[in-house]
Amino acid sequence: MLNSEYGPNVSNDAENFFQSDRDIELARQRDEKKSAIGSTAGNPVQLPSKILDFCFSSQSDGVSRIEAFVAESGHVARKVDLKTGKVLKTFRGHSGPVTSIAVVYDSTGVEAFVLTGSWDKTVRKWDIETETCVHIYKGHSDFVKSIVVAGAHFYSGSSDSTIRKWDLATGQNVLTLKEHSRSVESLTIDDDGEYLFSGSSDNTIKKWSLISGKLEATLTGHLTSIYRLIVRDGSLWSVSADKTARRWDLETMQADSTFLHSDFVKSIDIGDRYIFTGSRDENIRVWDIGTEKCVKIIQGHYGEISAIRLLGTKIWTASLDGTIRSWSILEEDIRALPDVTESIIEPVVDESELEPPVAAPKMMTEDEERELEELMGDD
Repeated sequence: MLNSEYGPNVSNDAENFFQSDRDIELARQRDEKKSAIGSTAGNPVQLPSKILDFCFSSQSDGVSRIEAFVAESGHVARKVDLKTGKVLKTFRGHSGPVTSIAVVYDSTGVEAFVLTGSWDKTVRKWDIETETCVHIYKGHSDFVKSIVVAGAHFYSGSSDSTIRKWDLATGQNVLTLKEHSRSVESLTIDDDGEYLFSGSSDNTIKKWSLISGKLEATLTGHLTSIYRLIVRDGSLWSVSADKTARRWDLETMQADSTFLHSDFVKSIDIGDRYIFTGSRDENIRVWDIGTEKCVKIIQGHYGEISAIRLLGTKIWTASLDGTIRSWSILEEDIRALPDVTESIIEPVVDESELEPPVAAPKMMTEDEERELEELMGDD
């Protein structure tokens, strides 16, 4: 007789067919979480499909007006009123998940267009008022993963391992940067608008001159895919599948702080005293910048935390559960959160989660295959 302790996990429940043990365990944990904290934590705004990215409208003040542009796995982008949950604009036309979104402003500082990058390998430019696509930027040979606007141009990072610079007006691809060996996951620009930083699943961050287009430096230290980069107050921050968030000194190009997590870190934003990170484990962590300690954990989402944005006295968090939720970051409200009970002692990832050797540009990493499986699940 087979000992059940060592035998396969067999279920007679039809809902468990074609599900892995991890899927079944995740469903069980979500059921327990919903029983404990309910589904209304963070005043969720529910959208029809998984949320992959979002950014605030320039008209949002965090109090009377809170509007966001949202990129969804359901092949659409939307402008949403986060106070009421009402969809204000819908941008339809992509034939794959919309991974990234950015706003373009006119000469008077008014938002005129929105850019969206997609798994359909294109970037689209939309007239915000009419909701019509006014240009399609074609050139990438794989998924577009990140977009950042720089004056009259924008940059797009792709799973084809390249970064392309585009003229917003003409649509011309004026420069292609090819130093990464794997997918370019995230792009950001420094505070002075002089340098572009790119994070990749080749484990590196690269610094590029926006003036010359030349590679200035390569930052190493992460062990596997880098998912998100941001620059705040002269420091670069990165999060990774190696279960860390890191702060980089842009003078030395070295990481000077490391924040250890228990799972992949997918999103980040920075406050005055705290940093906020979102993880694959569906939790938001609050870290004291000075001590590098996790002081609180915010629970409420039922899917990976894909993006975090600060506005006013709140953080807004988006998730693959299809919701955007908000949480007060006033000191008294942070202190009122439950204390941290987890103990994180592993500073490195398991060998099975490290990047395999580079064999071919089109070869997907384990992280990318997992991302594909997650996004192709039921919305």
